[in-house]
Amino acid sequence: MRVMTLNLWAREGPYSTRERLLRQGVGLLAPDVLALQEVDAGPGDGNQAEELLGPLGYTVAYERREGEYRADPGIAVASRHPITGRQLIELPNGGAVLAARLGAGGEAWWFCCAKPVPFEPGREGEREVEALALDAALADLAAGDRIPPILAGDFDATPDAASMRFLTGLQSLQGRSTLWWDAWTVAGDGSPGHTWSSDNPYVAPFAAAVFAQPVHHRRIDYILVGSPFRWRPRVVVRSCKVVLTEVGGAAPSDHYGVMADLELNGVAIGRGQGLGTCTEAANHLWSGPGEDR
Repeated sequence: MRVMTLNLWAREGPYSTRERLLRQGVGLLAPDVLALQEVDAGPGDGNQAEELLGPLGYTVAYERREGEYRADPGIAVASRHPITGRQLIELPNGGAVLAARLGAGGEAWWFCCAKPVPFEPGREGEREVEALALDAALADLAAGDRIPPILAGDFDATPDAASMRFLTGLQSLQGRSTLWWDAWTVAGDGSPGHTWSSDNPYVAPFAAAVFAQPVHHRRIDYILVGSPFRWRPRVVVRSCKVVLTEVGGAAPSDHYGVMADLELNGVAIGRGQGLGTCTEAANHLWSGPGEDR
């Protein structure tokens, strides 16, 4: 299962060039499902994701978001597999998560596109509140599922920010802890994995004008896999890459994309279905000679 997240940057900048690069890039990489942020509405009753990816065979779930700092102008999930359900989760400070129910892999599971608010580094406190709400909402949404949910999006927070440290199990917030595996940490190439960088021709002038940093690099886009301790250990991250970067002085978006190859039933122990507890796994692994494994 190949998954991708990308902030489309709506129709900003040299969009005729970007549109071509976006469609070509996604077509060549051929992800099964995408989480898309800053997705523009229109034309008519349609939306930018349908316009870009419909011709490539994707079904799109879209939520228009009006108002500043409300995951505007919209978020979307695009899938080559049928979307059998959807749910919009409103976060406390205006951010949002669009969860799409997919049937790929033999069982239904949730693929979730997240856009917490806001983008300014000095507003981490608001992102912490949203991270707590996001985690609690997805735990409730996917309760009873055997395949963990996949959460992807533009979090506008670097890996050392408290909101991301909370989500990836490195610290608590307000006395609560959780765990989502960060696909880049698990299977990236060991580099910083920057996804919003002044190497991008569209970021450089903005970073200089707004951040007063002509040289600016951050990793703020993520693919996260639900904890094997909350759900069964069934999803293995095989690889993770930063994609859709510069091409001949242009780029598909101001953000780079993140793509991960996941194996939904990738753990051979338990016949791919996962084992329910650590005790069950230990008994299975270390049972005496001749016992059925």
